[in-house]
Amino acid sequence: MNQPLAINHMLANVNSVVGALFLLSAVVLMTQRQAQAVLRWYIRQSILLALSAFILGWLHHSAELMIVGLITIVAKAVVIPQLLTSTLGPEIRSRRELDFIVNTPVSLLIAIALTVLSYFFVAPLLHGANETVLVNLPVGLDVLLIGVYTLTVRGEAVPQMLAMMAIDNGAFYAGIAITTSSAIVELAAGLEGVMVVLVAAILARTLAQRVGSTEVSEMTDLKEGEKEGESQ
Repeated sequence: MNQPLAINHMLANVNSVVGALFLLSAVVLMTQRQAQAVLRWYIRQSILLALSAFILGWLHHSAELMIVGLITIVAKAVVIPQLLTSTLGPEIRSRRELDFIVNTPVSLLIAIALTVLSYFFVAPLLHGANETVLVNLPVGLDVLLIGVYTLTVRGEAVPQMLAMMAIDNGAFYAGIAITTSSAIVELAAGLEGVMVVLVAAILARTLAQRVGSTEVSEMTDLKEGEKEGESQ
């Protein structure tokens, strides 16, 4: 085996390890109760996404994927966390979500089921696929599904927002294995994501100041209370 092939094989193995850690980050993010811990795991997940983009960029000789990896690092691992940290007060970032809609052991079982389900869905697409597709496509779909599940079981606005960003990470992780998408498109998506997070963070902070909580259920109770006041 010549040196370039040996390097490519080593990088493919590294990408497999990155894929396992990327999936683990989605599971840990799902189980964290403190908003600051969810944010830290989102940063780690985004760094793993960028690392996979760098590896695939090298393997496929794609400068665009290298640029996309750099954009991911800047937008998702630096800019978005900084915006959240500076916009949300420490009382929101340190708040613990005491009650999940579904408890952690059941959520872990559901995550395992989603993992099996994602591999079942993509199995027909994996015949004859290269090593990177074999890793990124099922793992990306699995992280996407776990992100959707996390979004449905969280009651706090900030973890819900980060779950939506994790869904985007999962979709992108699968996408970089099957296409060398334009860096310009990813740059636009990254900037849009920054704006969405900024607006959502401002809303979450306003909600906490007005209601004293960032639980989504509080908004429903507040709305019902307003309706009762109007009827009286």
